[in-house]
Amino acid sequence: MTYRRNILTEDLKEGMEIAESVYVKYNAGSPLLAARKGTAVTAKIINLLMRYQIKWVEVLTKEAPPVIPETLAPAPSPKPKIKTNAPEIKPVLTPELREEAIHNICELFSVLSKPDGIVNMTTAYQAVSGFESALNQVLMAVTQDSTGLVHIHDLKTYDEYTYHHSLSVALLSIATGQVMGLNSKELQALGRCALLHDIGKQSIPLGIINKAGKLSNEEFDIVKSHPTEGANNLKLKSMGNQDLWNGVMFHHEKYNGSGYPKKLEKNEIPLYSRIIAVADVYDAVTSYRSYRTPMTPDAAYELICSEVGKAFEYDIVKAFAKRLVLYPPGTPVELSDKRLAIVIENENAMRPVVKVLNTDTLINMDAVDNLSLSITRVLAPNELGS
Repeated sequence: MTYRRNILTEDLKEGMEIAESVYVKYNAGSPLLAARKGTAVTAKIINLLMRYQIKWVEVLTKEAPPVIPETLAPAPSPKPKIKTNAPEIKPVLTPELREEAIHNICELFSVLSKPDGIVNMTTAYQAVSGFESALNQVLMAVTQDSTGLVHIHDLKTYDEYTYHHSLSVALLSIATGQVMGLNSKELQALGRCALLHDIGKQSIPLGIINKAGKLSNEEFDIVKSHPTEGANNLKLKSMGNQDLWNGVMFHHEKYNGSGYPKKLEKNEIPLYSRIIAVADVYDAVTSYRSYRTPMTPDAAYELICSEVGKAFEYDIVKAFAKRLVLYPPGTPVELSDKRLAIVIENENAMRPVVKVLNTDTLINMDAVDNLSLSITRVLAPNELGS
């Protein structure tokens, strides 16, 4: 039997069959076909996809889909009756807190980007103080939330910058660490690592970060240097301690030892880095990028599960699942038949009940008659219209 599977590009193997054609952006022209549907994966294809930073690819395989570790985010209260109007979504972060946190993260990144460790001490103090204030507010918001669940509305702003990604990764990491029993001091340290995990990208020339064309081998190696550059920069600025530096440096290591920069494996990888790695990939593949559309939350979660034992540790993925809601009530989605709908009830995390927009039609996606339907993407609020 053949299955469709989403897998990380770096885990592609020669001979795998491409399930859907993959295109990459090339300069200002038309998209470039990198891998045609039905063709076998080659080393050349893998190299091309890696250079264009394509995170995942859909392939055909005889390996069965992964078993989901645990039911996602069990409802905190008994199942309500299905209503025709979706309840209001309460995000973990208020818009005001999100804006303040993003501002403070941006300010600290700016200070840390100054060369040679020379920084105006007043400016540096203010930036660090603001950053720590934002960290504590985010930590409080996650740990004191009545449901304790994190969902797509906390992560996606449809305005993707490094700062937004850092905040999303911190939210997911802190929530995961709380399930794992980390104390308040450890959660604070974890959140600090998560907020700063991509600080090393400040050292990568903008010409490489924003390059629309193919990256050379040398340019790709520069991109891969950002964890080490980030840790070294924090040391140079005397910010943090060894736990912070290690957490930042090793967030691209993999559980099976195939990551970078040191090819650490299992418990050789710091705990904070192992947690951040899961949150980092989930947020990255569900985010909008110029060269690809985002994965749906359920496809991203399946991808995470398929990497258990390879990229990620089982217990961490299990804890991550307990605090993640894929499609909370009120989520606007597009269905595979192009209809727009709102999630009404999500007892089945992967196959929710939806209400077709501007109609009274309810669709239980878990019903036998509706199994051919799927959610193709989560909509931005401005796509709903009136």
